[in-house]
Amino acid sequence: MDSDALTILRRFASGELRPHEFRDRLYSEPGIFDSFLGNDPKLDPSNYVRGSAYQFLLQCDLDDPGDILSAHGAVCDFLDRNGYAYQKACEYADFYELMLKASPAWLAPDAKYVKDHIMPAAAGRSGPELQTWLTEQLLEKYRYVSDPPEWIQGACWPHGAAGPLVFLGQLDVAGYFHDFATVYVFHDPSSGECQSIVQCF
Repeated sequence: MDSDALTILRRFASGELRPHEFRDRLYSEPGIFDSFLGNDPKLDPSNYVRGSAYQFLLQCDLDDPGDILSAHGAVCDFLDRNGYAYQKACEYADFYELMLKASPAWLAPDAKYVKDHIMPAAAGRSGPELQTWLTEQLLEKYRYVSDPPEWIQGACWPHGAAGPLVFLGQLDVAGYFHDFATVYVFHDPSSGECQSIVQCF
């Protein structure tokens, strides 16, 4: 039983088993994973999986690129600290590194949107060409009327049914909500509605 769990974890770590397939195995065979991942004597209580790699994996949305990266990292960390040999896929980390390099400073694009709606059109590009192309695509999809937002906290660009909303502008409302506060206004061309985000500091 433990060998079955180890084989599946290794296959996910190597990229051979795709995230949705790994998710299906986690849910269809909970006993072997709970038992195997629970035998983790070197797990530090302060580790980000918070006491249980198995429970952490169950909480990951394996349709979301961010959660896929987290789940992959948790599996690789488990294998590393328990001394299991395996091949490590780089594709999930590479995708996030590409997004970080291609994104302007004012944007933290939605990873699932990028993966599902932009990357399929990459058409075999790689390296610097892919990064430049992705930057152009992001600037085309994440539009603003005159200037991009100046976030006082982290970038938080809203999406609608048709994709990213259009940034209209921002309003300084310091003293109303907090010492430092800004309202960011976005428009959804598909619905005609506006949406606002408030950030305080």
